[in-house]
Amino acid sequence: MDLIRLQQLFDSYTEKFETFNNAEHRETYKWAAVSHFQKYWDLDAEQFGEMFKVVFEDSGNQIDVPSFQPIAGVLYLCKQNAETMEEVREAFRKLLENDSSDLKARQKRVENFVSGMNAILQRVSSDKWKYHQDTGSALLYLTLSDPDDNYMYKESECKAFAEYLGVKDEIFRKDVLNLPEYYHLCDNVAAELLQQSDLLQLVDEALEAEADNLDDSSITEVDGDRHLLVYDLIYCAKNYQLYEEELFAAINGKHAESGDEEYDQEEKKIRNQIRSLSRQCTKAVKEREKLSFPQLEGTEITHLRYGSGTVTAQEDKYLTVTFERAGVKKFVMPEALTKGFLKGVPEEALQLCRTIAELDETVQKTQREIELLHIELNGYSEL
Repeated sequence: MDLIRLQQLFDSYTEKFETFNNAEHRETYKWAAVSHFQKYWDLDAEQFGEMFKVVFEDSGNQIDVPSFQPIAGVLYLCKQNAETMEEVREAFRKLLENDSSDLKARQKRVENFVSGMNAILQRVSSDKWKYHQDTGSALLYLTLSDPDDNYMYKESECKAFAEYLGVKDEIFRKDVLNLPEYYHLCDNVAAELLQQSDLLQLVDEALEAEADNLDDSSITEVDGDRHLLVYDLIYCAKNYQLYEEELFAAINGKHAESGDEEYDQEEKKIRNQIRSLSRQCTKAVKEREKLSFPQLEGTEITHLRYGSGTVTAQEDKYLTVTFERAGVKKFVMPEALTKGFLKGVPEEALQLCRTIAELDETVQKTQREIELLHIELNGYSEL
């Protein structure tokens, strides 16, 4: 990490701090958003969607943009029906579970959250892609929940920051974020920030003013380890031109020096990959549409924890099972069968669920690969 450039950013951030925290911009909303989230977040709220709406009532419109609206997407899914709302709740439960700072496990949870939520969205309404989730939205939820152990993330801002400090190749591999390396970079920046007494005093005074304005003293307490400040530096550096102009111009222009022909060929290659994956995805979707979940009402089954029971109701993929000891429980196919939660179903039903699970996984995987390729393609288009 280039410490000289980092110090230049600290100096520029300090110099222009009042500009991006005036009445027009108010970047201190990030701290207010964390405070508001922690007051109202309740994973076990009876109406998860209504709780989520309250949590983001003051900050959702500053996170969502016309082309990408993850907050609106969560609300949209929760409004569909009770079953979908519970799927969303469970996705958040898994994302936010404690991992004892195991960042590799956290990255996997982030990936599972994004693919899982986008699969629900695809099933509910395939044309609502602006409502999808990505790594940035997942890290937003994690940071709002535990800012001292997480960092917010926006791809373009963080790529520019890592590039400027000379560590982009460590943070991004094939344009995919390496979360442990990103957090390691941010930890190092946070450690350097603690030496900037004038900057910290400036920030603390602004947060006290924000707290007085909103009558919320906790705003000054949510960022004890300065993780929000690290992200604010990353965000403001790009959006308020804090980078030293000539150096950053050289970084942005380095691709052009490689020659247009090379990039034309690479762009063509990416477009061909997208077309190939799209064909695979379309084929899997068509095959999946031909299959329906097996009818299991009346089937006697066993569950490792709940014991013996009977499927007493079924609505599409949702099973209601009445157990002799544990009472009524609900399960979702195909996972309930393919992962072995429910045993004793006919072999043909189990095989059908395995086929459905494989097709669903193919669709989700190819959609994610297409999404990543489109991000890469946009990078070439902007050159």
